[in-house]
Amino acid sequence: MTMRMMTIWNDFAAAGLFLFALLPFPPCLFAQEKTLTRQDDPVVMEGRQFQSRPAGPAGQLALVAWHHHAWAPVPFQIDQKKPDGSYCFTQGPEAGADPDPDFDANDELVFMAKDSGDRAEPGEWPAGARTVREIELTDPQSGEQGWLYLAGFAGQTPRSGEDYIRVEVDPAAHYRRVITYEYIMGGPMDRVYPDFMAANRAEGSRGKDVLDRLKMRGEVVLPLGITVPFAFDEMTKAQDVGWIDGPVRVLHLAQGYIEIAKYFRFKIEGYSLISYYVNHMIWPIALSAPGSSHIIKTVNFRGYMDFCPAVYGSYPFSAANPLNEQVILDGHMSEAEKHLDTRTPIAWNAGFGPQGALVSRLFTVPPIPGQKQLPYYLDDATVNDPPEACPGVSAVGYTLVNPSGEQPPGVITYQYYYFLNQLQPEQVQRILDILDHPLQVKTQTLAPLAEDLTPKNPQ
Repeated sequence: MTMRMMTIWNDFAAAGLFLFALLPFPPCLFAQEKTLTRQDDPVVMEGRQFQSRPAGPAGQLALVAWHHHAWAPVPFQIDQKKPDGSYCFTQGPEAGADPDPDFDANDELVFMAKDSGDRAEPGEWPAGARTVREIELTDPQSGEQGWLYLAGFAGQTPRSGEDYIRVEVDPAAHYRRVITYEYIMGGPMDRVYPDFMAANRAEGSRGKDVLDRLKMRGEVVLPLGITVPFAFDEMTKAQDVGWIDGPVRVLHLAQGYIEIAKYFRFKIEGYSLISYYVNHMIWPIALSAPGSSHIIKTVNFRGYMDFCPAVYGSYPFSAANPLNEQVILDGHMSEAEKHLDTRTPIAWNAGFGPQGALVSRLFTVPPIPGQKQLPYYLDDATVNDPPEACPGVSAVGYTLVNPSGEQPPGVITYQYYYFLNQLQPEQVQRILDILDHPLQVKTQTLAPLAEDLTPKNPQ
């Protein structure tokens, strides 16, 4: 090759390398550092969200993260469902195995966003993994990202030793507690309301019990205009039907009824399925009064946390009532408290103090036409609100104003209670973002190294 030809060849090579560098290669070809800063979000994914679901038993799957060029298993669970969509509970009267032990389309993978890591380098798969599926989490507001990997194994499957949440049951006392590293919440086993809530400190100590009881009160208008006081928390009789106690969440299914009067009962349909996570509980309630929803009306309904004096020194606030140093829970209604805005609809309540922080949310699905959700507040140690373990009322919650008084069939009321051992007022938005700006989840199959994790039986 002549010198001139070599020069031309080198020019072409240089130009080719330049163009090669400009090609839009998929980002999955390059490792990326985690930028996701959201710490509070649980992530629940159905099997159908994966492009191709992992074959083989769910017990042979592991969730791993790539940290500092090394793999580490993270806490997760796969909650299996039956073909009809009901959960396969592991404890309780309705406990039973999934007829298909594989990771089905309706089974749920549950983990915490905080456990995500960097994006793995191409080909750096966990040792022994037969399949690898990437899960990409993106904050829709900031664009921050983090990654996890669902890997399938044919042999020994790596597991994290951490258990974020657990249930303790005391049959003799007929009492249950759910314990996480953020909080402890407890209540009677034959009721659905909690009456114990305390922070779990980072250094291992426990805070004081701040909760008298979660209360829901109002009046029900029966035929002929008869008005009957309605204490949902007191009138509800419940029975545990099933439990799932995993390392990331606890699911609790309860059944029961509300007896308003001798001849009127509201049945809690097939479930009040309560979900407990590391930092919060979700309490959905589906009520049904067959044939009577048009003649029984609920008015003046209030749902609120009634706190014990241990909460004194805490500052409640909401979007309608910003933080005010004169509004402090102390058993006495100050002038500022007497003049709080109770007419502006709100989507959340919050508060913080020496015993931890609380953010609550309440909404119905679908929304009830015309219903308003207003602030409810009362801080008076001289008021009686029986039954109660702590005298007086320090209540923060909601008043639901429904002009018709009717609840259409099929409506589910969702109550969210986030309880954290530490949270400053300016950090409340990070909790609100969990529902208002949910993390975006995307998956892709990276290493389908085997069609199945278990050998097929010869025909």
